[in-house]
Amino acid sequence: MAQKLVVVAGATGTQGGAAIDALLAHGGYIVRGLTRNTSSAAAKALTDRGVEMVQASPMDKQSLIEAFKGAYAVFGVAVSFTKDDEAQMGRNLVDACVADHVPLFVWSSLPSAEKVSRGKYHVRAMDEKAEVDEYIKTVGQPTVILWPGVFTENLLNHMDKCQLQPVSEDGKKWEIRYPVVPAHVAQPTTYVTKDSGAVLAAIIDHWENEKWRERLTKEPILQCSYVISGEDMCRTIEKVTGKEVTWAPYDNLPPPVKALYSLAAEFQYDVSVPTPLLLELGVKFHTFEDYVRDKVAPHIEEVLSKVKAV
Repeated sequence: MAQKLVVVAGATGTQGGAAIDALLAHGGYIVRGLTRNTSSAAAKALTDRGVEMVQASPMDKQSLIEAFKGAYAVFGVAVSFTKDDEAQMGRNLVDACVADHVPLFVWSSLPSAEKVSRGKYHVRAMDEKAEVDEYIKTVGQPTVILWPGVFTENLLNHMDKCQLQPVSEDGKKWEIRYPVVPAHVAQPTTYVTKDSGAVLAAIIDHWENEKWRERLTKEPILQCSYVISGEDMCRTIEKVTGKEVTWAPYDNLPPPVKALYSLAAEFQYDVSVPTPLLLELGVKFHTFEDYVRDKVAPHIEEVLSKVKAV
């Protein structure tokens, strides 16, 4: 039996990269990655791993139609905090799937900030994605909609900055400089590089089962690994590394980013995490402690080694 083709938009990004990692590890699918620049180092690295890299842009529908030809499944993401309209990106992805008769579209979305906050906040990164959710209903494209939480990986790379910083010369005291959200507020969080790709692979694996298709498309699925507060993040890092860690919220942010985190501070999901449906699919989720052991502890040691070398 010929292997099915899965196309991953935003292949060199965090979510797209996680999708590709999981699909390659799975080994049961041909993987095609989309990027604006196939000559970039990141794109070439994926080519070396066996990914068919294709130049396409979510703002160029025709390029997507060409890229989706022959696809069994497409994973779609929109890029936030740019001049481009995320709703248009999403509609283009959907239209290309319809044009190519793609059996499955998996869309990484978010709920509407305006609806969640009852009109208090408008967050482009959420509201424009939510517009796509509504558009999908009008065109009949078979789609699984995923709602990820805060990215676990933001701790060490948030908008090109590291949230975890040393605050003492001896390296024993650290703080997490986090946008707006108070230390006691727990947030649904997604360990993207470990879990989001596994969710995608599990969905694709179960797609030909009619009962699973019905369950997966019934409503958006919260794709989160765990729920954690700033206080618990600090305690976990202390437990693993032996360092003293404090939470330091700040609000000197561009308005779109401040609105996003203000919303997170005031409104939370009242649901089970991880989502029981995804556990039934066989996805094994990771914890924040896993991330601290995988990435944070080595990062702290690297920072301290550089300080000692100076």
